[in-house]
Amino acid sequence: MSSETTQAVPWTTQVLRVTSSLVLLCTLGQGLLAGLFVTGDVDLLTVHSALGSAIALVALVQFLTALLERRARKRMGEVITWRLTVLCGFVLVLVSVQIGLGMARVVAPHMFLGVVSAAVAMLVLLVVLMEASPAPVVTVRPGEGK
Repeated sequence: MSSETTQAVPWTTQVLRVTSSLVLLCTLGQGLLAGLFVTGDVDLLTVHSALGSAIALVALVQFLTALLERRARKRMGEVITWRLTVLCGFVLVLVSVQIGLGMARVVAPHMFLGVVSAAVAMLVLLVVLMEASPAPVVTVRPGEGK
């Protein structure tokens, strides 16, 4: 019996790869914008604020997709954990608290959470790339085997 192994990747995995990359890149970009704002370019505060809102939106999509990813993997019969979902939820909470602190002009904790957000976003990307790997699917060619 000749069989061929292919890799099946749920659409949710692809969305998680994109959203986790976007959250990480935008979070790192926030640090750049904050640094340029501190040097005196006051107009960048508006861009910094808009990018923060965009990160929150992408983090929400990421969290919802992580929930769907769990469901898809469970249906495929894979062993699943809550690690990715919890991390995505943590990023969403961090970003939300950070936006609140930024709007209230509480700068020191806002900056600290920015660094933590970038670190956790990097961890989420690593988990997505390592854990959400394609599930092997074995297909049998027509006319071969049973």
